[in-house]
Amino acid sequence: RIETRGTGDEIDGLAENLNAMLDRIEQLMGGLREVSDNIAHDLKTPLTRLRSRAEAALRGKGGDEGYRDGLERILEEADELIKTFNALLLIARLEAGAIEENMEAFDVAELVRDVGELYEPVAEEAGLSLAVEAGNGPRITANRQLIGQAVANLVDNAIKYGAAGERSALQAGPISVRVVEVDDGVEISVADRGPGIALDDRERALKRFVRLERSRTKPGTGLGLSLVAAVARIHGGGIRLGESEPGARAPGLKVVVWLPKRLYCEG
Repeated sequence: RIETRGTGDEIDGLAENLNAMLDRIEQLMGGLREVSDNIAHDLKTPLTRLRSRAEAALRGKGGDEGYRDGLERILEEADELIKTFNALLLIARLEAGAIEENMEAFDVAELVRDVGELYEPVAEEAGLSLAVEAGNGPRITANRQLIGQAVANLVDNAIKYGAAGERSALQAGPISVRVVEVDDGVEISVADRGPGIALDDRERALKRFVRLERSRTKPGTGLGLSLVAAVARIHGGGIRLGESEPGARAPGLKVVVWLPKRLYCEG
């Protein structure tokens, strides 16, 4: 890196910009290596399982019914792999900033209510209630599809890890989804009453392919929170993780996505 003299002149400004550029290049190269390693490790298992199911179907003696069952299982595995690759491609597009052409003005509260209505039957089936608190507005200019997918990912995670199966029916609390207008923007939060994520693991949980065995034992690719973080970042916002019930035995997880005020529509 280029040393700065602390004078604040044009030479120092140039050096700071060059150092920032080099930091970003280093970060991207590190991310590329990490993703390559993760793909090699995390996709090897489902591909191996896919091959094993095909071999088992060929060796089976169940006739047409056995072949049909084997093919159905293979299709399920293939669908999961396709979802993983689609998520990776979307994250790559987000990090490349390829969303500007799809910006539109919309009511973020209405979008969150729509997502809540979509997932309400899923929550009920898992033995949970889904409470959405979203008043009127605010309207923002953003990529509606990406914001909707980010909220859907958070609600889906909350249902998965806050399900009654993780705790007794009496302990299982509701999933809370809120839209709050703050001074510097708008916050969308999703809170569950599951096991939560330890403080030391929260930053790592936002990286691709990370699955936290100590607190998150459900199967998955580890791309959900990473995708939400990428959506927030590309809109100039951010994401933070906290606890729904601090100090409780099962503190739950509260994820807050913040979108800056500069995204608001004028008027």
